[in-house]
Amino acid sequence: MSSYQSNEIKLINTSLIDPHPDNPRKNIGDVNDLAASIKTNGLLTPLSVVPNGERYRVIAGHRRLAACKQAGIGAVPCFVLQLGPLQQLEAMVTENCQREQLTVLEEADAIQGMLDLGATTASVAHRLGRSGDYVRDRVKAASIKTEVRASRDDFGQISIGQLVAIARYDGQPDRQKELAQAAGTSNFDYILRNIERADRDRQWIESVAALLGEPDSGINLIPDPEKPYSDPEWRCAGCLFPSTGTPEEAIEKIRELNPAAVSIHTVSQQVYLWTRRDKTADAEKEARRAAEQAERDARRHALEEYAAASADKRMAWLHGHLHGVKRDKLVETTARLGLLQIIDPNPQGYTLALSTWNDVACGGEQFTTISGIEPEQALAELHTHLDSPDWPTYAVMILAARIEWFIDPADWTITNDIGRRIPGYYQILQDLGYTPTDDETSHLDQLIAAISEADENEEDEENNQ
Repeated sequence: MSSYQSNEIKLINTSLIDPHPDNPRKNIGDVNDLAASIKTNGLLTPLSVVPNGERYRVIAGHRRLAACKQAGIGAVPCFVLQLGPLQQLEAMVTENCQREQLTVLEEADAIQGMLDLGATTASVAHRLGRSGDYVRDRVKAASIKTEVRASRDDFGQISIGQLVAIARYDGQPDRQKELAQAAGTSNFDYILRNIERADRDRQWIESVAALLGEPDSGINLIPDPEKPYSDPEWRCAGCLFPSTGTPEEAIEKIRELNPAAVSIHTVSQQVYLWTRRDKTADAEKEARRAAEQAERDARRHALEEYAAASADKRMAWLHGHLHGVKRDKLVETTARLGLLQIIDPNPQGYTLALSTWNDVACGGEQFTTISGIEPEQALAELHTHLDSPDWPTYAVMILAARIEWFIDPADWTITNDIGRRIPGYYQILQDLGYTPTDDETSHLDQLIAAISEADENEEDEENNQ
């Protein structure tokens, strides 16, 4: 017990000795083995106690006291010390640090208790044989509120470095809890950096706002427009971020850009730059945009009408002519249509049972148009026909229906897998006797030209690599 030691040993009944309420070590742990040893060998090291009225409080030996009581020991030898409250706490902290390994938080709370009793940082550091920074860091950790400590069961096991970082955000329990949850993991530094960056950004925008608010700033500061993308008076000309530089550098940048006005957006930590709208130019731009949109709509509508009309024409021709095509030609066509569909985006669809046909899976509606068989009868009739000598006719119907189902209006203008399939499909139909209209021929020529151009561009890119 160092300078607090006493040479006087007194036998005191364990029933008169209490744990000290300010003992820094909150959990004395399992004392079963110690109790068994004391029961066999007796208490070899006396306890250190202080008087407390007609009773005593332990200064050193809380585990030994608990073990003695568990072992049923009556009287135990004790050093009886005369210590004031601060001396008692100093002695317990020193004892625990030397013998029983306090957690960082237990040590921090004990050091704060010593300071509360009038000790100085220097005296505590001297008593513990530690540096002033060591003591100050633990004082910071001790400031963490109970609400935050309760956010995880093992809060007391957090390292001193992370406890100091958490304590830095005193008065911000949500941030402290977020950091506490991440303590001990690889996410802690990442979360801490994000919080620090958010604080720097907030301080930056507050400083910029203060400079802009000075009467002699010479910059027109306005509130954020209610509709920033369609405000009738202001149009956004850019924005400045904290990465622009110091607040003073940001002000100089604003003066250099000379916008008609600026506004502060505290949520996104940005300074928006505004110019006044040229309503005549805006009206002309809007008129051009409307005209271009109308032209796109007209082209899309025309394409949709063409696609629907050409699909109706193809399927009507198939419906009226397939039964007149020779069997060997139909067998050949079945093979060609099957090969054409190898590039199908969903080739598994061809092997699905006919009962699964629906708007998503196959093209039952197109099959009905081509075959003339009502949907509710299609399954039964196809099972019959596909097992009969005229199976090629119905195989062609199925494969053609699948292709028709896949073709959308947009496929006539883009070089995707389905667009690339259209010219081959038309070639197969023409070999059966189908005659495209001039409109179809024109669209086919445009599609083939687009495919050729895309292939050439792809080849050039490969050669340049």
